[in-house]
Amino acid sequence: MEIGNPLVIKNFTKKYGNYNAVENLSLSLHFGEVFGFLGPNGSGKSTTIRTIMNFIQPTLGSITVHGFDSVKDDVQIKNNIGYIAGEIALYNSLTGYQVINYLANLGRTVDNRFVSQLSGKLQAELDQHIGKLSKGNRQKLGLILACMHKPKLLILDEPTSGLDPLIKQAFYDLVLEMKQNGTTIFLSSHDFAEVEKICDRVGFIREGRLITIQDIQDILDVNIRKYRIVFRNAPNIADFESVQGISDLKLNDRILTLTISGNIENFIHHLGKYSVIDLHEQETTLEDIFLQFYEK
Repeated sequence: MEIGNPLVIKNFTKKYGNYNAVENLSLSLHFGEVFGFLGPNGSGKSTTIRTIMNFIQPTLGSITVHGFDSVKDDVQIKNNIGYIAGEIALYNSLTGYQVINYLANLGRTVDNRFVSQLSGKLQAELDQHIGKLSKGNRQKLGLILACMHKPKLLILDEPTSGLDPLIKQAFYDLVLEMKQNGTTIFLSSHDFAEVEKICDRVGFIREGRLITIQDIQDILDVNIRKYRIVFRNAPNIADFESVQGISDLKLNDRILTLTISGNIENFIHHLGKYSVIDLHEQETTLEDIFLQFYEK
């Protein structure tokens, strides 16, 4: 029987002098979900993850993993958590197999059959010395080390950095398989397509503050459209600058591109003043929504 939610962050603040790296952040993960954590560099993502892992301690607030306090119950948490850092630091003189055996000797649970499956799926080179591995192959080893004990909670910080598209897809399949088996995943990534593909919910953080948490599908259903319009003659861009909800206006000769949120009636009215040769509505992506949040 599980004890407490997989991850609960309550009123978490991390100060460095007078600077708030993270301010009053609260969130709670659901069992068996993949949660995306998005924000630009310096927004507080890594600080949050490092605090979850108890590499640093919160100035205010609390973080619990399955009911265990991140500071007081560090040992219990580490036994039930898998983690891959944005920058992996490993023993260059050892092979992947030697690192796995070393961790097993320290008491880390290792499912050797699962390690073999992971190695095959990710095409990892576990018999090679780490110092000779490419960035992508080091990343594969990091993923195996994070997943090999089948943790209840998986913390992933830029997990597919350096991986080629085929291995990325193998990783996505692995995440969804672990999710189906009850693992909860907390994912920080700059790859919007990745987050859109595998996450159930996403939280946006900006300047240390959590802006919103929403279901991925709800975000994608938001009424935001992108248009590319070809006119017979170059339009007056000022006609469109005054339309409420329009942003990202760019005019290149007779081609106008723009983003519009909300009601499009005003936009259609202004469009009617011109002779239009072609109008193309582009699919809205998670990245488009992300940029809308950060321009507010």
